[in-house]
Amino acid sequence: MLQWFRTLSLRNKLMLTILVCLVLPSIVSMNVSNFFTRDAVRTQVADNSRESMRIVSQIVSSQMKNMLYIMNFMQFDQDLQEPILNLSHVDASTSIGDIFVNKNTIDKRLSTVMSPLDKMYVTLLLPNGQYVASYTTINFDPRTFMQKSWFPEVEQISGYNVKWIGAEPNYSNESSQPYVLAAAKKLKKNELTKGYVIVGLEMTPLQQLFNQYEKTESMAIIDGQGRIIVDQDNSTIGQSFPYYDQLPDENEAAFVKVNGEDHILLSSQITPEWKLVNMTPYKNAAQQIQSFRKTDFGIQLFFLVLFAMVLLYVVGTLTKPIAKLVQTVVRIESGQLSERSNISGGDEVGRLGYVFDRMIDRIEQTLVENRREQELKRKAELAMLQAQINPHFLFNVLNSIRLKIMMKGDEENAELISSLSALLRMTINRNNAYITLHEEIGINEHYVRLLNSRHGDRVVLRVSAASETLLVQIPRFLLQPIIENAYIHGLKSKAGEITIASRIAEDGRLQVWIEDSGIGMSPERLAELRNQLEVGPMVHVEEEASSPTLSGIGLHNVFERLRIIYGHQFDYEIESKLEQGTQIILRFPQQPKKEV
Repeated sequence: MLQWFRTLSLRNKLMLTILVCLVLPSIVSMNVSNFFTRDAVRTQVADNSRESMRIVSQIVSSQMKNMLYIMNFMQFDQDLQEPILNLSHVDASTSIGDIFVNKNTIDKRLSTVMSPLDKMYVTLLLPNGQYVASYTTINFDPRTFMQKSWFPEVEQISGYNVKWIGAEPNYSNESSQPYVLAAAKKLKKNELTKGYVIVGLEMTPLQQLFNQYEKTESMAIIDGQGRIIVDQDNSTIGQSFPYYDQLPDENEAAFVKVNGEDHILLSSQITPEWKLVNMTPYKNAAQQIQSFRKTDFGIQLFFLVLFAMVLLYVVGTLTKPIAKLVQTVVRIESGQLSERSNISGGDEVGRLGYVFDRMIDRIEQTLVENRREQELKRKAELAMLQAQINPHFLFNVLNSIRLKIMMKGDEENAELISSLSALLRMTINRNNAYITLHEEIGINEHYVRLLNSRHGDRVVLRVSAASETLLVQIPRFLLQPIIENAYIHGLKSKAGEITIASRIAEDGRLQVWIEDSGIGMSPERLAELRNQLEVGPMVHVEEEASSPTLSGIGLHNVFERLRIIYGHQFDYEIESKLEQGTQIILRFPQQPKKEV
């Protein structure tokens, strides 16, 4: 990843960095916010579910109160006491008309009270087997209630308490609902049981109430043993509530796992034996809160993307000239000097592009001028060569003169002309940068012969060259400036000896030394000479002017030339003593290299 990032251009790196710096903080902020607000969201979701639970609990409690109201009405209503008492004393001597009148009175009174209430089935059951029912009893005998398993518990109820029975199979033909929610109460007077009231509430209104919350919540009513007595699904009635042991206390909330998902579990006591329970999927309950957060995040993301697009456009606009300048530099590097960036503007990049274009203009102009100068130089050299005398013509003339002198018997002067011809030929001929040591020594023999003919004092040139060194290639005119320097400064242009010797050193390099029998040098002058050979020319200006040379190279130039050709493989030594002469030793490789 890091290697890939390094391969990106500066422009792409800048844009990528901007995107990361914009997006990453938003993602981190959202995750951190979710982490720290998780408990607050859970509390808010639990409060929302608790509020729904409170509303439903009030409605369900109201239904339970209605059932209790009917039972208490049967217990204490004065208009019912006499008919109930009359029915409780019915025997074989009581006429059917009297029984009908009493039942009709009770039925009308119940109808008046129950008319504003939800659908209920009221049964008045007397110890003598008489009963009054608010529903049709064609297919059901209310006296079978006394055979129910829960009826003995009704007998044991003390005071005015109520037995909350729970779900009972529907005994009325007026509804298709398979179950009713039943409760029973014993009617007492002066500690004597005068009858029983059994109230059945149809579950349809409760189920309809629960269905209003089915998209977000699941509600049910359970009894004291944890059995479901009212549910949206009738098939679960009578089954055990699976999370009964995890029910929280009143006004508390518990979180349980259902199929791997968190659910909020709430409970509310609606009767001494019944509880209303509520299970809310946390994900669904938090959906509304999360939707607000997502909406907020969406708005932030929209402006983030908008800001990023604007910023990237601005950055792209600012960095585009730089990319164009880089492309221009690449094309110029490939040789297209006519390319220009044509970048303009008042900012730094614009000024850089302008200066860069002007710089390339000057470079191109300089190259054109250099080419023009080279062309003029070649034309001048050609003109100069055309104006020169043909060297072969000059050599032929000198040889003709030499022959004429020899024919007259002047061998000495003929040899001088021969030496002069050979020296001129070597001086003019610049085709070969290297010659053998043997040829270089021959040139210096001619040079010394010409010196002796010019001056009265004779210089003796001694040669002591090892045979294996004679064919070693050395730079042309390497020894002549040193011989000339020895003659002028060592012998002071007087008679003396100059020795040229050579051998192969132990490290395989060629070692050549030139020694004269001249006046030598003091230690101070020798140190000065060594220093001058390292940093500058050896001789002073007036000495150079009074001692012109044939080659015009000079001792310092010889050493500098050898340094250029052989580098660190060249070294030298200079030894001198007063009145004993000077010795110069040169060491360099046997294989010549082309001069740079």
